[in-house]
Amino acid sequence: MPFKAILEILVEKTPGATGAILLDWEGEAVADFSKVPDMDMPAIGAHKGIILNLTRGALTRLKGENMSPNAFIGDGIKTIGIATEFTRIALSTIKEGYYLIVTLEKTRPFGRAFFETKKAIRDIEREMG
Repeated sequence: MPFKAILEILVEKTPGATGAILLDWEGEAVADFSKVPDMDMPAIGAHKGIILNLTRGALTRLKGENMSPNAFIGDGIKTIGIATEFTRIALSTIKEGYYLIVTLEKTRPFGRAFFETKKAIRDIEREMG
């Protein structure tokens, strides 16, 4: 199934979702889908990629500062929720440095978005091979 179709299903199954975008490790858009005609998903994705990289850097520095090696379980950041005055952003990491962003209406909770994103990531990773 093409990436865009996976993103469209993700948005349709997530109440309050307005768009989704899949990006590579450099913040370049691979595929996107939006219900809002003028929403610049590539710009949203690239900006949130900066936040992802800053968070990764902060965690790497924290891990090295007087923390036990087991302080962070797993292989890094899995999800980040960003709430602003106007919208919500659900960011999830994927294998090989890729990441997925779902934009939500400002009143919607993150839980369902992350639940549906997890299913979409399985389909995306299957497509990636």
